[in-house]
Amino acid sequence: MLKRLLHLLTLLLFAGIQTITSQNNTDERLFSQLDSLEGEEFRKSVAIVLDSISRIPDYQSKKAYVNSIFTITAQKDEIAHIQSLVHTARLTGSSSKKLFDKAYQIAFKHNRIDDMCLVEHARGLHYIAEKKFDSAMIHILRYRDMTPEDTKGEGYRNIINLLGDIYYYAGLYNQARDIYFNLYTQYKTDNIWNFYRPYVMMNNLGQIALYSGDMSEAKKWFIQSLERADQYLHTSYRNNTMAYTRIKLAETELESGNLDSARMLLDEVDKYPETTLHEDVFQEYLFCKTKMLLAQGKANEAFNTAHLLKPSDSVSFNQYRFIPDIYLLLSDIYLQQNDSALAFTHLQKYQKISDSLHKSENIAQSMIILANRNHELTRNELKSTKQRNRTLYGGLVVLLTVLLIVLFQYRSLYRSKLKLVRKSMENIGGFDLPELKKEAEQLQNHTNETDLQEQRKLINRLREYMESQKPYLDPGLNIQETAKQLTTNRTYLSRAINTQLGTTFPNFINNYRIQEAIRLITTGFTKNHTQEALAKRSGFASRTVFTSAFKKITGVVPSFFIAKYKDVEREG
Repeated sequence: MLKRLLHLLTLLLFAGIQTITSQNNTDERLFSQLDSLEGEEFRKSVAIVLDSISRIPDYQSKKAYVNSIFTITAQKDEIAHIQSLVHTARLTGSSSKKLFDKAYQIAFKHNRIDDMCLVEHARGLHYIAEKKFDSAMIHILRYRDMTPEDTKGEGYRNIINLLGDIYYYAGLYNQARDIYFNLYTQYKTDNIWNFYRPYVMMNNLGQIALYSGDMSEAKKWFIQSLERADQYLHTSYRNNTMAYTRIKLAETELESGNLDSARMLLDEVDKYPETTLHEDVFQEYLFCKTKMLLAQGKANEAFNTAHLLKPSDSVSFNQYRFIPDIYLLLSDIYLQQNDSALAFTHLQKYQKISDSLHKSENIAQSMIILANRNHELTRNELKSTKQRNRTLYGGLVVLLTVLLIVLFQYRSLYRSKLKLVRKSMENIGGFDLPELKKEAEQLQNHTNETDLQEQRKLINRLREYMESQKPYLDPGLNIQETAKQLTTNRTYLSRAINTQLGTTFPNFINNYRIQEAIRLITTGFTKNHTQEALAKRSGFASRTVFTSAFKKITGVVPSFFIAKYKDVEREG
């Protein structure tokens, strides 16, 4: 069985990564001989294969290959399985912690310090990608503690680099800038230029300046990085490094309004063979090119390029570097194409994701600083039992305080949502919002009494029609058809709704639909039906529109209302 799996994997791997085998010094012979290898030779071969797989751009293919290697190493070699567990964890969502923990346990059992460092390093990178910066900080610090503190060693510099990345991705740019500049200074002092990291440091410093709006500073770092790489960098990743730097320099020129310079820089990137560019750099290229095309007024070309960066349902969310920025860029494209509806939709997506990321970022910044500080305190004060106890006690107090605050906030939020559920149940006859009444009163002040009387009669007929015929249960209901049923025209009906009710026809109809939804929920409909069925039965065209309308009118999402309305009934 194992040999059959190995043979199948050999065929898949060779077909899937033949374009990159020359870069990683791998060949078909290595794959085909996996079943005959043992011990360290097998483990080294597995490492090469997994490294090759990691360079495959297609997420689903990469995941399938890693799963196949996972099966083989699980049966054949426990130590080689450490690497499989790590690669699988980085491609997995909810079970990643369990996989990382298992990999660390195996490495610890065999006293393999290098593998323990490998696990902690990979775990830190995984949490950075997921924007869980406080968790990333914890594991990178553990990685640092297991590494000799030789400030000139690349292993230790890599750790310091990762700490800078955590600060950078969490938006703590001052802290990140200090770390990057110190590392860059070390390479400059040691005159080490035929290595990737000094260029990463220069580009990171340029990127921070770009984010800060200092175009001259950004340009200085990118030009310096490009010139030094052209002169001194002669490794397999030369093209990738120089391409990335040109892309960032082009982005700086775009921000400065220099379209011709940006275009020439991107034209230079076009000359590099695509196989020499990593996936993240290629995505940077696509994003910058889209911005340039949009700036040139080429909205259709920009649209086609931008959609290569938009995540699909089949691909992991964190495989994409430009979330949520791609939605803002698409919004600008649609706006240039005069499609204001889609422009607004994508702008909403951008704002929604941005708000979520900013909240996470703010929390992460505090947690990172706290995690780093607590780690240093713990490491230094473990020398003294008394000091250690004080630290643990202080940490416990902080933890309990935070826990109490979180519980209090959660309780307040929970109670406020229950109040909204109760209010919604009490208002099942109609949601008359004070702000709508106020708006209606303002409109009425500018309408003569005769029109007001006619409008009131029309609104009464409209309500009778809604309550007797329930046309709102038809998702296709529109104001034109409704006006026809009331023997009036859509313009007059729309004005009457605005003046008398202070709202619009769609909101008026959704009010009735939400009343129907609440009636269905409280009479047991959702015990045997899904929320999608509830949405359709209430007259909504889709669950998404239903959820949005329900939240807008009641203040809570349908799932919370369904889960808690019985609690409200019991409370009386």
